[in-house]
Amino acid sequence: MWRILLALCACIACTAVWAQHLERVSYKGWQDCYRLSNGTVEVIVVPSLARIMHYGFVGEPNTLWVNPATEGKPVQPGEWPNHGGDKAWVWPQDEWEMRTGRGWPPPSATDQVPHLAEILNGSVIRLTSPLIAGYGVRIVREIRLEPSGTRVHILTRLEKLRDGADFPVAAWVVAQLPLPDVMLARLHPDTTLSEGFKLFREESWKAIRRLGKDILLPERPPDVPVKLGCDADILAWFKSPYLVVHRSPIANLVDFRPGDHAQIFSNTDEIPYIELEFTSPLKVLRKGESVSLEVTWELYRIPPERQSPEALAEFLRGM
Repeated sequence: MWRILLALCACIACTAVWAQHLERVSYKGWQDCYRLSNGTVEVIVVPSLARIMHYGFVGEPNTLWVNPATEGKPVQPGEWPNHGGDKAWVWPQDEWEMRTGRGWPPPSATDQVPHLAEILNGSVIRLTSPLIAGYGVRIVREIRLEPSGTRVHILTRLEKLRDGADFPVAAWVVAQLPLPDVMLARLHPDTTLSEGFKLFREESWKAIRRLGKDILLPERPPDVPVKLGCDADILAWFKSPYLVVHRSPIANLVDFRPGDHAQIFSNTDEIPYIELEFTSPLKVLRKGESVSLEVTWELYRIPPERQSPEALAEFLRGM
């Protein structure tokens, strides 16, 4: 039953096969943006912000969080205005100060300067960062929308351009979304984390439930920022009626430190949001080498009778 429902939701009851459309647009005051659409969903990339800023059904709400206080404003190197959207950083975060001389904001070249935008084969948007100081790498992201349905493919690479800096690094993607009704994580069956998660901050979540052995159900507190990590291949966000699924397969769990691959962060800013995050395996890169992280997004409308946490967990199990 669930497999049938998945198929129906994925095509959104649409029998026509749409051709993918790519165009230059302005978005919320930002110029020279790119809009990908296949008639079902649309994705908007803003190279000047080095981010994906919109993902949703055509003509319907954005499922990414966009900070209204910074709409239309340019990036400011060193200041890190929190524009929202989806971007890429270098993992581990706790080594930023050692490598760049500051623990926050992120290295400037990751998301505080415009990235070069290229169009590949008429349907893939490639963003390329400048060289990231202290690391000798650049970030390359390729964003592709399926010709039909809701699936977006995002390939993020760290490419080593210079010799030296011989320490392990990983690609890290961070997607900001509005506050959800429910968050879920589908755990790898071989996770070694006894509770299914680890905490990156000492503050406690309101609750972190386990639905069976494979589904984690964290509930954010309203008053403190919190973050957890887990060995999951799927992170999901639900705000009725929309379910957003971020998926990053785990080829070999031993390639990751426990709890590093999938992370969920909840903030308590004036306009709060959550983050769904993935990291690639850590790797020492030599000049000319790279490390990659593959993530896909999917968007579904869930009928009212299937919106309980238990029903959503069963939905994820069927994927």
